[in-house]
Parts: sequence; C-alpha cells; structure tokens
Amino acid sequence: MAQQSISQNKLINPLQQYFEKIDLRTDFFRIEIDFKKLYGQYNIYFKEMAEEMELEWEQFLKADLKFSFDLLHLQPTDYHIFFELEYHFNRYRLKTLRNSFYQEIPFFDLQKWRTFCRSKEKEAFKGGLTNEIWTNPISEKLLGKADEPGYFGGNGSSGWKLHAIANFCLDLYCHQQKIKFLRLTPYDSFMSAGKIELLGNSLKLRKQEQSIQQMMSRKIGYEIPGAKNKEEIIDK
Repeated sequence: MAQQSISQNKLINPLQQYFEKIDLRTDFFRIEIDFKKLYGQYNIYFKEMAEEMELEWEQFLKADLKFSFDLLHLQPTDYHIFFELEYHFNRYRLKTLRNSFYQEIPFFDLQKWRTFCRSKEKEAFKGGLTNEIWTNPISEKLLGKADEPGYFGGNGSSGWKLHAIANFCLDLYCHQQKIKFLRLTPYDSFMSAGKIELLGNSLKLRKQEQSIQQMMSRKIGYEIPGAKNKEEIIDK
C-alpha cells in the first residue's frame, strides 16, 4: 500500500488560537481517501484529468494508494478547514481545476484558485523545491522521475503533480460525503482599518486578530459571543 499525507500550512496554528478565543473549539479530523475506490465511483472525472495532465492511472490503481489529510474541525459548527501551502498553487493544480467536476461544488471559489495558480507559482518555489516536496519515492513510482528542481522542460515535478491530484481527490471526497469544507490560502484578503490585509502575512506577524476572527466568522456563519456592532470587515 502507498500512502501520501498532505500537510496543512503551519499558519493553521495561530489561526487555531484566534478561533479558541471566540469559543470555537478546534480538533483535527483525519480523512483517509482510497484512490481506487474514488476512481471507481467517479471514473469520468479521472479520465478527463488524465487527458488534461497527460498521465495514466495504472500505477495509481496497482499501488493501492491512499491520501490522508488532517482537516481542522470547528465546533460547534460543522465546518472543516484546510489551509493551503504556498506550493499548492502551480500549473498542475490549475490543470485539475479545469475538470468539469468543479462546476458542481458550491463551496469553492474556482476563479480565485485558478488565478492564484497562475500568478503565485514563483511563490511556490520558496518551499516547494525541497527534495521531499518536488519529488519523493512514491510520486516518482506513480508519475515518473522528476526534473531538476524548478525545471519544467521535461517531466517537471512528480511531487507537485501528486499534491495536485491529492487535492482534487479531497475536493471530490468532501463533496461526495457532504462535508462542510472551507479552503483557506495565505493570499486571502480582508479589510481592516481601511487597508487591505493578507491572511498569511497577518498570521505570520500575529496581527489583525479581531479582523481575522470577524472575517472567518462571516465565512462560516458564526456569531461571535458578545460581539458588538463594529466596523464591517469586507472579505475580498
């Protein structure tokens, strides 16, 4: 059996602290996705993606592949959060986002993700060129030998491709299981004191706590206990 774990952005940790301060309890909820089973149920989507990414699924099916994710469950709501890593925004994820499946899911800002995949790929180099991310034994077995880090002239990055496929499977699985699911990115923006702030930068600096709490509460429809009327925070 081949198992690939997909990590959340470490910025999920200060975000957890912000949630706890407004009485949102947080626990990680492990999801294990059986690729072969999902493939059998949604064969048409996987065939479409194989054509888009110019790959074959034979090795995936032989490997008895499973993807694992730890989603952050916000209680008492039913929402689960996955905070994207910077290197998830690249040309391979963009190819998965062209799949017709994404016309069906209501929780996903498809155009925003496509834009980030086009405009933020250079940012992906900062953490995505390390050996365990750009390539690894599982990804090379399934997708072939990777090029040198940062080079896309041949087979490119087998690791980035595998992460893109895993994220596609997570979207498909959460839709199938009717899991309330919210993806966050470091590039999500919000207004605070009349200025546009980025979620990633604010969490790194441990700033804009109240604005982030309000922005996230709006996303999940949660009323902050004891909240008073304040300046409206407009989520971009």
